[in-house]
Formats: sequence, structure tokens, C-alpha cells
Amino acid sequence: MAMAKRVMVSGVRVVICLAAMAFVVASISLNDRVGLRDGRELVGSISEDAQMLSITTGFGTETIGLSEVAVDAKGSPQIEYGLRTALSQSSGSLLLLAIAVFAGVPLLQGVRLRMVMASENVHLGLNEAVRISLAGNFLNFAAPLGSTAGDVYKAYAVSRQTSRKTEAMTIVFLDRVLGLVCLLATVSLVTVLSPAGSRLAPFRTSMLVMLGAGTVGAMMYFSPRVRSMTWLSELMARLPLADQIRRIDSAVVALCRQRRIMVNAVLTTIVLQILAAGTFFLIARAIGMDARLASSIEYYAYFSTGEMVKALPGPPQGLGTMELAYRFLFGPFGSASQILCAAFAIRVVMLICSLPGVVVVWFGTPRSVVPRSDASLDAAVVPVR
Repeated sequence: MAMAKRVMVSGVRVVICLAAMAFVVASISLNDRVGLRDGRELVGSISEDAQMLSITTGFGTETIGLSEVAVDAKGSPQIEYGLRTALSQSSGSLLLLAIAVFAGVPLLQGVRLRMVMASENVHLGLNEAVRISLAGNFLNFAAPLGSTAGDVYKAYAVSRQTSRKTEAMTIVFLDRVLGLVCLLATVSLVTVLSPAGSRLAPFRTSMLVMLGAGTVGAMMYFSPRVRSMTWLSELMARLPLADQIRRIDSAVVALCRQRRIMVNAVLTTIVLQILAAGTFFLIARAIGMDARLASSIEYYAYFSTGEMVKALPGPPQGLGTMELAYRFLFGPFGSASQILCAAFAIRVVMLICSLPGVVVVWFGTPRSVVPRSDASLDAAVVPVR
């Protein structure tokens, strides 16, 4: 029965992946396309200067003035670059710069992991924390389970450093949740403040409701008055694996009540998310998308939305679904071919920057944390109330 369920879930994920990729690929053209004011459409290879545009088709080369090109409702020329142009005219120097910028992300992930683990008195060295983060990132790409594999490995690697494995593994997954919550919060904020023409504007109300509901839920969960209710303690005591749940709850509360750690972790998360969005922005410029500083906030919001789509249950690493989201969100900034190239390029950059994790996975992680007294920590478990 369990095997049949796993096969069915895997089948659904594959169908979602294939359907999303088929939709994206169907909108891609190998060649460039130009719509003219006289109603014609030219398909071929474009070259242009300040005033003129040449397009080579199967019937020869035709040169036209830019004033002859049709425009859409927003006044943008109806010029769509195909996959060949997007690849051939990409800037190698900007792509290398994108890799250099994203290389800071695993470092900051290690810094954040080290911070949050300190809430349970597990003192990881910075080098060790970065190594574990690199290994987790690599497994996110290499393992068929997607991002789950990376989180499981990080939890295993950290739990080897202490006998309080439940608390250590809980903090590792909280580290992941913290990143997603910050992502959701920043995207919600940008959405609520977005202008009417933004692609996120239709989601403004739902994002505001989600943000409000999350805030109220968090306040209730951490409220001393709510947690002191007798029925809550009794309910938790009756649950299966009550002791493990109590320890998980205590680890969550212990982390979130340490304000200095939480503030530093949130700030670190925001910086690494800006680096990741900046990487995508550089990639977009490299392949010729309309990426200007004036639209950098939109790029951050749209890229972050794609990252949230990628984290949803479904195809590993959001393969297909992330591209579909980008196709909708970045539509005003480039052709379908350029957007697909950008989505593929950001995956490649992430994989390149995670490759050092291969060494960590192969050789394992040493036990390099500072020993601690488990007895003292047992006494410090935060009660439900």
C-alpha cells in the first residue's frame, strides 16, 4: 500500500513537471520575430542599431526602420528574440559575475546555520557550517527527492554533533523555514506596495490576508498567556510521541525567544536573498532582457515568488513549475526564450556554486563542535506554558 502511494505521488509530480515544461517550451521560438505596423510578421535572425533593424529570413535579409515596428499596448516594440539569439548574444562576463555574486549565498547560509544552532548550544565552527550548507545545496540538485534530501543531510550532519538529536534536527528545519518565511514576508510586502501595473497586483489582497493570518498565528503560538492554558499542556501530553513533540516545541520557542539570534538570522537571510535575486538580475542583463535598476524591486519580488513556487510540493526543485511562474511574471521584461534561458542559467549557477559540497558528501563531516553538558540542557527545556 505504501509503495503504491509513493508511486502515485511520484507519477503526479512527473505529470506536473512535464505539463508545465510543455507549456513553457510551446511558447518558445528558435528564431527572432518582429511584428510590423502593416500587419506582417518577420521570422529570422535580427541585428539592429540605433535607427534600423535587419532580419535575415529564409528569403534573404530585409532592413526596416524601427519606426515601422509595431508596438504593444504599453508602447514596447513587438520584437521577440528567439532561443538562438538569447544564447549567442549573452554576455560571458556578466554570467561570470553572476556566479561570483551567488558564491556568497552558501557562505551566508553557513553563517545563519551557525547562528541558529547556537540557540541549542551546538557551537558549529564557521567552516563546518559552510561545509554542511554546501553539501545540503548539492544534494538538493543531485538527489531525486529535491530540496528534501539537502535538509535531511544537514539534519543528519548536525545531529552527529550532539546527543540531543531531536533539538538539533528541529533547528535545522527551522533554519529552512526561516528562509521561506522571510521570502514570503518580503514578497508579501512588495506585493502590497506594488503599483497597479505590477504582475503581483492581483495577488495583493490574498498576500495581505496571508501575511496578517501568519502574524496572528505566530503571536498566538508564542503568547505566554495562550501557552499557559492547562488544556494545551494536557492536549500535547496525549498526542502520540508526546515527548518528542514537547522537545520540538521547546526548541522552537527557545530559538524564537532569543531575539539577538533571530534578528541577526533574519538580516542574514534578507542579505542572501538579495544576493540570489541580484544573481538573476545579472543573468537577465547578460541574455538581453530588459533589466534596469528601476525594475530591480520587481525582479526581486518575481524571482522570490519563483523560489517559493520551487519550494512547493511537486516536481524536484520546481522543475517546470518555476519556469512557468517566470514565464508569467517576467513576460514584460523579455521573450519566452530569454526567460527560459534565464531560468536555466540560474539553476546552472546554483549547481556550480554547490559543487564543493560533493567533497563534503564524499568524505563526510567531522565532529568539530564544542562539547557541552547534556544534563544542563535537559534542565533548560522550555515547558509548554
